Amino acid sequence: MQKISFFSLALLGASLTATAQTTKIDVQKGQKYLVETSTKLTSSAEVMGQTMENNTDSKSTTRYEILATGQEGINLQSTVTKMAVTASAMGQDMSYDSDKTDNSGPLADMLSAMLNKANTLQLNDKGLITKQDQEGNSTQSALTNGAAVTVTTDLFIPALIGKELKTGDNFTDTFTIKKEKYDSRDSGTYTVKAIENGLATISYSGTQVVNAVMEQMGMEMNSYSNNTVKSDLYVDIKTGLVLLKSSTIESSTTIEAGGMSIPATGKTIINVKVSPEK
Repeated sequence: MQKISFFSLALLGASLTATAQTTKIDVQKGQKYLVETSTKLTSSAEVMGQTMENNTDSKSTTRYEILATGQEGINLQSTVTKMAVTASAMGQDMSYDSDKTDNSGPLADMLSAMLNKANTLQLNDKGLITKQDQEGNSTQSALTNGAAVTVTTDLFIPALIGKELKTGDNFTDTFTIKKEKYDSRDSGTYTVKAIENGLATISYSGTQVVNAVMEQMGMEMNSYSNNTVKSDLYVDIKTGLVLLKSSTIESSTTIEAGGMSIPATGKTIINVKVSPEK
């Protein structure tokens, strides 16, 4: 009976080892990927007894090309090739569509300057950006007056790289960003829902605290946000690529400007799809 028990345990251990798979970044020079991102943001602020609503709906396509891989990391180039944005704020409607030739206004001036401008990046073995030509070259950064700081790409999630993933497992992660006018801290839990054919279905639930300084109409504004974040991910374990990501961010924000303290709430829905360029 003892021999049978040890034999059974050995088989069980071998089975568990076989089902656990370690995520790693595996991309090659010359590979190209298209990242399609849609973002819908709704927010409401109370200003001097009045409710001000802001809405933004954007879609963009970013092309990534792997330039080199090696011990120093991954060199790649990102280029925003397509963008469409509609926004309403303070009773004004604005829009921009890169497929059209009659764009005009401040939104068009800001976004058209980003289009088809190559940005060279270097990533470490976790997928974090260690060097780049242009900081804040993203739709999100542009629409938040530079308040958003990006230290990762949409291709990889550093918390998942190097992790041994197994169905049913969960693990916590804390991620901080500190820049001159931006400070954020994300803390949450990843749960592995399923693994099939080298593809992992993962959920994330966490909180985010953001302190940022923005500029609008020549005025400096301090923003303090407490957010809840929920995401569903579809990850290729063999390459580390996040093929699909759907996130919902609920935010509670206080904006201090001109001696006033303005409370605001918001909801952001982001969907990202990564696919090889054909």
